[in-house]
Amino acid sequence: MPFLAATSGLAGLAEDAREFLAALRFARPDVLWLVLVFPAFALLDRWAGRQRRRAVERIGRPSAVAGQLTHPPARGRWAGLANSLAWTLLILGVAGPLWGKSDETGVAVGRDVVVVIDLSRTMLADDMDDRSAPMRWQAARAAALDLIDAMARRGGHRVGVVVFAARTAVLCPLTTDYDHARAIVKDIKGDDPPVEIRPPVGVEVLSGTRIGAALLAAVGTHDKRFPGHQDIVLLSDGDDPGADSEWVRGADAARDAKVPVHAVGIGDPAAGTFMTLGDEPFETRLQEAPLKQVAAETRGQYLGTRTGPPRLGEFFRSQIEPLPGREVSDEAVPQPKERYPWCLAPALALFALGWFRGRT
Repeated sequence: MPFLAATSGLAGLAEDAREFLAALRFARPDVLWLVLVFPAFALLDRWAGRQRRRAVERIGRPSAVAGQLTHPPARGRWAGLANSLAWTLLILGVAGPLWGKSDETGVAVGRDVVVVIDLSRTMLADDMDDRSAPMRWQAARAAALDLIDAMARRGGHRVGVVVFAARTAVLCPLTTDYDHARAIVKDIKGDDPPVEIRPPVGVEVLSGTRIGAALLAAVGTHDKRFPGHQDIVLLSDGDDPGADSEWVRGADAARDAKVPVHAVGIGDPAAGTFMTLGDEPFETRLQEAPLKQVAAETRGQYLGTRTGPPRLGEFFRSQIEPLPGREVSDEAVPQPKERYPWCLAPALALFALGWFRGRT
């Protein structure tokens, strides 16, 4: 039991350290390259030491001087380590480490992204490669969480969440509260979708996949003050049994609002998955054509992830985040606190200790 408790404690510390490093930021990261100077200086010092030993050996007996040169005093070794640590801490302090939250607030600067998740019946198909999350809706949920994590790394971006099936529901309006958005997405269950998106009781519907209505809701969720700084990310298998091109009106609305729709195709386009609706069996597979057309008509991109994991975090960092961002003056966001004293204070203490020991 003590061993298990110690192992659990170490695992907890490792997880805390991982979360701390993931949250650590620097106000001036371009300064950090100076840390690489120390290994270069260490190699140069070793080379110079070898040159000094060879010079001394040429003027004296090697057996008499070798012992004096190959084993420097312990005090000298510790002084070198302390000096290197002091310089490293000084550089980290100048780089401005940031973590935690300060009492100050800043203006949210970034992109607005509305995530649209398909929760129609075909998203229950279990044709995904990840067997820990084999269903399409599970892959879509994981991708949405990956996207939110990427948006939270720098902050300032706003995210909204829309889900749809026969009808549409806005689960989360645009917000910089990423924890709230994560909680909303984590609560999504494809096998128990919200009542708001199910067909009305006693009403027969043509299709349970209303992509157009979902895109209209996503466009409406966007802030009309910031055209050109907005995106929609659609996660769907594109399998609309109505086959009535209902998605066209949503694509038209997004194009008119100048909001690109980045469509993510989820599912296997080749091997169909058989399911049942009531007592009626049917086959479902990824229908890429409408998703590609939505992306093309709105000047977005199509990501054919198919049965693989949709890497939306990577897509956001490389394709969306570098685009021009809007400034929101009426939404203040908490700012990370600069912690440079935590590095500069021990650095100065080590420098002072080295100076004092050099005087004695």
